[in-house]
Amino acid sequence: MMEFGPNGTVAQPGGGATYETNAAQPIQRVRLAIFLCGLVACLAVAAAGFLGLLSLGLYEGLFGAGAVRSGETPFLSGVMIAFGMGALNWFMGYITIPAAWFAIGFSIGRFPRRRITRPAPYYRWGAIWGAALVCLVTGPLSFALSSTNSAERSLTAMGGLAGGFVVGAAAGLVCAALFRLIVRPAEQIREIATDVF
Repeated sequence: MMEFGPNGTVAQPGGGATYETNAAQPIQRVRLAIFLCGLVACLAVAAAGFLGLLSLGLYEGLFGAGAVRSGETPFLSGVMIAFGMGALNWFMGYITIPAAWFAIGFSIGRFPRRRITRPAPYYRWGAIWGAALVCLVTGPLSFALSSTNSAERSLTAMGGLAGGFVVGAAAGLVCAALFRLIVRPAEQIREIATDVF
């Protein structure tokens, strides 16, 4: 005789009930979120770099005009180089946008499939990958664009890394927030879990 299991599924003859589960159901809108976050990452890096340049200009106005641009402070010169490269990030969009797609797709883009719903890992890894991608460019270029003195070159490179870290981490946080807003992993996983019962 035919027996019925939960949710109206038919039990196997001579075996246990087969449960129709949606646990393997894919999370929706992940690819859309990765695509949009890659575009927004380029704009967020440019905006963060521009705001950094404005803040350095304000610093120069308050504490000594031209101190950063003249190279008197190598560390701040490196920070200014990093902010300037960040502000011009949109110009290299054909490289930075695919790099952001790759980084987002293989970091926070995999979290919903792993059923990670807490916001902290999304923001943490968004900031880490954003900072890593920007520092990968700003550190070596700040070192290359600095003066010939090795001590000053090291300070300029450290300033470039610090500025790139700030710009990249800010852009990564924006991308993580946008990703969570589009995908809404906690709501989708909750819907999948309640659909099983």
